[in-house]
Amino acid sequence: MPIFLIFLIFFSQSIFAKSLPATNFQATHDFIDKMVKKHHFSKTELVSIFSQVNLIVAEKKPKSSVKKPKPKTMSWDKYRSLFITDSRIKNGVEFWKNNLEALKRAEKKYNVPQEIIVAILGIETNYGENQGQHLALETLARLSFGNHRRKNFYQRELKEFLLMSRENALAPLLIKGSYAGAMGYGQFISSSYRYYAVDFDFDGKIDLFSSPIDAIGSIANYFDKHQWHDFGPYARPITLTDSQLKYARSSTNKPKKNAKYWRDKGFSIDVDINNKTKLAFIKLPQDNKSETWLTYWNFYILTRYNHDNRYAMTAFQLSDILKQQFNQTNP
Repeated sequence: MPIFLIFLIFFSQSIFAKSLPATNFQATHDFIDKMVKKHHFSKTELVSIFSQVNLIVAEKKPKSSVKKPKPKTMSWDKYRSLFITDSRIKNGVEFWKNNLEALKRAEKKYNVPQEIIVAILGIETNYGENQGQHLALETLARLSFGNHRRKNFYQRELKEFLLMSRENALAPLLIKGSYAGAMGYGQFISSSYRYYAVDFDFDGKIDLFSSPIDAIGSIANYFDKHQWHDFGPYARPITLTDSQLKYARSSTNKPKKNAKYWRDKGFSIDVDINNKTKLAFIKLPQDNKSETWLTYWNFYILTRYNHDNRYAMTAFQLSDILKQQFNQTNP
């Protein structure tokens, strides 16, 4: 029996906790064969690469009859406080000043406001300072070939990662990112890097790791490709009755019904909102109550970057503060 099949059996039984080369597992060889056949990679090269990547064989734990309580969702006010800080605002204004020409150019080309781009970069990596310390290939391999509930998604991202590395002449074993495989200034996953990243500094390569200008253009392009409405609004607070609260979702909520529809259902929609404007409602959990907000299309598009209403609201509010601070120092 081939040695990697022996280790595959060993892995499936999960008797001991060990770290073993990825090439010891049949799943890795199946993946390599697909990459060779479909994308014309060198099998020798991929075997060499994956032999330097370790997978963890976890010890099998006995099932417990006691159900673990679901972790409590972080309250909106605490979540907000992690990202909207004095230092992040100060760093953001400085980043804006240092990259003003590129931000203006991105805004003009894609119609995505400069402050939104700066806010996203601030939330994701504090303007490039914290891009992640996990080896991206190892992260994606472990998530792809283990028992993760989204292993099919991560195996697709592993494929995209190798294609991305080849297309941009990057060394796959040296790339670092987040614990989930997101990379660079804007924490793009591999597929986003391939499909939305752009060479915005015109140096002949797309580099989201060391080029803030490429990151600026890529974030703007990402939103544009996701049908950003040019300079449209994001959200405003709204008070809902007890019977109306059922329409406010904690999860992302795509605007599908227009303001007239909601007015006809008895919602108190501000008079300055056009009847044809599509709206949705969300709630943001706090310890004792939830904030309720009326949201527009562009708020929903912010959740395409990160599928969390708290993230989108943080980006919206941070962008507003950054704009105020920047305009004060650059009248």
